[in-house]
This record gives sequence, structure tokens and C-alpha cells, in this order.
Amino acid sequence: MDAKILIPIVAIIFTFGMPIAIVAIIQFTKARNNAELQKTVRTAIEKGETLPADFLDGLQRSVPKAKTPMNDVRAGMILMAVAGGIMLWHYIDDGALGDGLSGIAAVPGLIGVALLILGIIGLNTRSK
Repeated sequence: MDAKILIPIVAIIFTFGMPIAIVAIIQFTKARNNAELQKTVRTAIEKGETLPADFLDGLQRSVPKAKTPMNDVRAGMILMAVAGGIMLWHYIDDGALGDGLSGIAAVPGLIGVALLILGIIGLNTRSK
């Protein structure tokens, strides 16, 4: 196979494959740690041992908290700030807005606006 064809193929595989591999490794590690923890707790309960209070507190802290509308507001504000930073960077670099990086900045910016709206709606319906 010619090197001119091989380089783009490898670049595409690494561009899309590496994030997938990283997420898969993280998920696999979390699942394995969770299974080991459950096995330890199950063994301790079967032997009739009492679990220490610190251990139980650690288990309760490791449970993910329920998402609130305030999380959406926070995520929306962060994404809009990222979009603003990208647009500012583009303006400082080129002296103009409306092309190139400004279009790319619209993606996180509009997602941020949508999250902000969802968060505000959630806060309003929650207070009623």
C-alpha cells in the first residue's frame, strides 16, 4: 500500500479511535472497580462482619448526585464562555468575525444557549 494513502487512513483511525478508546478504558476501569467493591461488600456481609462507618460514608459519597436544573445553567454558561473565548481568539488573530473559527464557536455557543434555556425552564417549573 502506498504511503500517500496509508497516512490519511491512519490519521482518521487515530482521530476517531483515540477518544473512543479513552472512554472505553475509563468505563472498563470504573466497572471493574465497582465489581470488586461489590464483591468485597458481599463477602463481608456473608461472613457476618460489620462494615465500618467510614466505609459506608465513602459508599454514599460515591453515588452520583441527581442532576438539577442549576447544573444545566452552569453547563450552558460554561459552553457560552468557551464559544466567546473562541470568537475572541479568532477576532484577535484575524481582526474579523463571521467566518472560520467563529462558525466553529457557534456549536458550543448554541448548545450552551439551549442548556441555559432548559435550566431556566427547569428552575421555573421547580419553584411552582
